[in-house]
Amino acid sequence: MRDKIYGKQAKNYELYPCKELYTLKELLSYAVQMHAGKTAFQFEEDGNTVGVSYEQFFSHVNALGTWLFSRDLQNTHIAVYGENSYAWIVVYFAVTCGNNVIVPIDRDASPEDFAYYLENSDCSAIFYSDTYADLPENLSQVIARFNLKQLPEMLAQGQRLLDDGFRSFPEAEPKPEDLASIVYTSGTTGKPKGVMLSHRNFCACACGCFRHLKSNGPQLLVLPLHHVYGIVTVVFCMLLHGYPVCINLSLRNLSADFRRYNPQCVVAVPLLVETLHHTIWFTAKRQKKDKQLLCLLNISRFFLRFGVDLRRTLFRSIRTAFGSQFDGLICGGAFLDEKYITDFYSLGIKVLNGYGITECGPVVAVNREFYMVPGSVGTPLCCNQVKIAENGEVLVKGDNVMLGYYHMPEETASVMADGWFHTGDLGRIDENGVLYITGRLKNLIILGNGENIPAEEIERYLYSIPYVKEALAYGEGNTIVAELFLDESFANARTEIGDDINRLNLKIPQNRNIGKIIIRDREFPKTTSRKIKR
Repeated sequence: MRDKIYGKQAKNYELYPCKELYTLKELLSYAVQMHAGKTAFQFEEDGNTVGVSYEQFFSHVNALGTWLFSRDLQNTHIAVYGENSYAWIVVYFAVTCGNNVIVPIDRDASPEDFAYYLENSDCSAIFYSDTYADLPENLSQVIARFNLKQLPEMLAQGQRLLDDGFRSFPEAEPKPEDLASIVYTSGTTGKPKGVMLSHRNFCACACGCFRHLKSNGPQLLVLPLHHVYGIVTVVFCMLLHGYPVCINLSLRNLSADFRRYNPQCVVAVPLLVETLHHTIWFTAKRQKKDKQLLCLLNISRFFLRFGVDLRRTLFRSIRTAFGSQFDGLICGGAFLDEKYITDFYSLGIKVLNGYGITECGPVVAVNREFYMVPGSVGTPLCCNQVKIAENGEVLVKGDNVMLGYYHMPEETASVMADGWFHTGDLGRIDENGVLYITGRLKNLIILGNGENIPAEEIERYLYSIPYVKEALAYGEGNTIVAELFLDESFANARTEIGDDINRLNLKIPQNRNIGKIIIRDREFPKTTSRKIKR
């Protein structure tokens, strides 16, 4: 039945062709050559939609890179700090295409982490937006500071230098093995580590994504650019595809941006997928059409089993809110319940779940448009190999795997062996080469009888209870403990949770039964990427 619902499942299909690229400067030059005359970026400015062509973007990168070189900012590390913007992207390419190293700073970083990132990465300069202009004055190193709002003046000065024959930046030639970026992880435990990613790492991952996934229209950028997931899967990939990157400046503008840009696809994290799903149902319930929506979903699924697609007709009003072109969400970063994939597919929107980790540039595997296996994270990208160790850990080797952790040789050695990166994730690969992620090695619940159970597996069971907003599972002796934060807008959530856990225990294997419940009065502490700190 699943094959009929999700389309072609019996066999994978050929990869899309892509030129081999090895540096970000080569990637940019190739994109400009292939897509001259097209729009590369769109964004809102003073109520108007601004479009930037590939040639204009290339010119802006050369001008800013030249301006940096004129200030002796060469062979150094430069940070960028601020919300998503076109200026942020120009800085990123101007730095990396000129043999400098970009250090993206998490815009939600604490003052302590902010100072740590700059000092640990040996930055000589920082670009920042007005929103984050209140920079600490007590940094241990002397650091040049540039406000992104001054970009037009920098570009004008750089262009004058180019016109006068200052050619050092255009003639700079980064090498594939050169360090391009230091990206700090927001780990759930321990001090953040600076992941060193080379030009080769980035290009291998971007070209790998291009070969696995075809884009047919504009893409809305909602992921924060300081996460490598956003810059690689949206910006780098769309430059190769030749469709506009539409920059969402704030999630508050998300609905308006769907109407403004009419995107074909959005790369997202599970939280955004869940939020969009919740919005659809909340709107239907408010309009007293939730029962009608459920009925239409069942009708859609029934006819899809027989190859009859009524989705554009049945859900015209819902799809209008996303735009006439919108047909896909590419999701990664955490576990995504299969119900969201099923519901969106029934609406005519494919959710392609994938798997990645910053240290792998970041994408390792992804479901494909015509090879979707719900519950999995798809097939590994062609740029890397994946295998499962004896202890169940997922290992990755390939051109997308990092150079190491900055200033942390011991930590690098602890995760690298014979070229294989030890992800710390648990998983399995089926007979078709499809990868499934089952949990984190460090989150294993080790019971008193020696049995090992992935905490994430227990948490997935718990999230099947509608009013469980957040869940953490761990062991105490031979008992599995469920610590929960409940959505108390559900009537009697606290009084009913015990009975619901008992009903859940009857459905799951006995050795996974939950023996103790702890109810929290507030949310769990989280990292800046919204993962629960364990």
